[in-house]
Amino acid sequence: MDINHHENIIYKLSNMPDDALTEVDLSFHLVRIQKESDSYYQSTRIQLAPDVIKWLKKSIVNSLRELKEVDDAERQVFLVGDYNHEIKINDRIAKFALDDDDQGLIDKVTKLIKALRSPDPEYPEKHTKFQIVKLTLGEKNAYFCYYRGVKKNSMRSSKKLMVIKNANQFVFAEDTVIDLGGNIDFFIIENCIFIINVRSFEYAFEYKDHITERRDQNIARIISMPFFHGKDSNREAFEKSCKKHIYSRTLAQIKPETMAAIQDNFDARCDELSQIKANEPQDQDAKEQYMAKYSSLWGLFEYIDLENRKIIFTEDSSPKPLIHFFADKIVKSFVTENYKVAIAYEQ
Repeated sequence: MDINHHENIIYKLSNMPDDALTEVDLSFHLVRIQKESDSYYQSTRIQLAPDVIKWLKKSIVNSLRELKEVDDAERQVFLVGDYNHEIKINDRIAKFALDDDDQGLIDKVTKLIKALRSPDPEYPEKHTKFQIVKLTLGEKNAYFCYYRGVKKNSMRSSKKLMVIKNANQFVFAEDTVIDLGGNIDFFIIENCIFIINVRSFEYAFEYKDHITERRDQNIARIISMPFFHGKDSNREAFEKSCKKHIYSRTLAQIKPETMAAIQDNFDARCDELSQIKANEPQDQDAKEQYMAKYSSLWGLFEYIDLENRKIIFTEDSSPKPLIHFFADKIVKSFVTENYKVAIAYEQ
């Protein structure tokens, strides 16, 4: 369901007046990651006083209202764009729709929800990585994440001390201190994660591991294609070069449909490159203009044996031109008709 649909829990919460928030149930959880365990997450539920619960509900609703923007029809709506491995989408909430292509993330989300339902009485509060506030309206749940831990306030560890009133006297607060409210990092509803802070989302689900896995899968598929089986293709050298961190997100972003198109259309792209090369002008000035027009494609002539339809790669080569080619980054400008690399784009 679209987040701006009037029946969506997030849309309902964002339009709910304060006096109607009694209809909303709230539970507050501290969570940590424990990679060594099959459950992956460990949590505890914290009991909050009624006035704190009331304040926290208002804080979340106010945060949701602040996330809204004015659209072309001058309505206050949530502006949403698809999550992208490579770029941060400014002024929009990044939507990550969970599907079978991201089974690893689905498993982690499932384990997180399960951990919230089964709080551990031995939970070590000082190792908290993030907080989850669960809001329930009717039969719908929304999980709001704040990627922050807890801190301990003591005379030895803090220059700014917290003092609270207890039994009609003020004393130092030496127990666990929890920051509530503030900016929401991401929230989960049904089978979607809506992300405001991409880094916090990736930390909470250790998503960089998934990016690395997707990168390696895509590299393996590329070098298995027929055009990478030439005598000068050097698949191992290409694979090693592509595994540098700087290329990980671009390679992980390549979709299955793009992968299929690479293999199906490689010969056709080689034909086009051959034609571009054949039409190279002899006049030096015209040649420079011609090469500038096709600058993003020109480098590919060093990497593709157009006659034999094979990739050429050496150990001292940069994989960047081929990565741009395989990731479908080379685009033709509608205005100038020049070819360029689309480094950042929104889907």
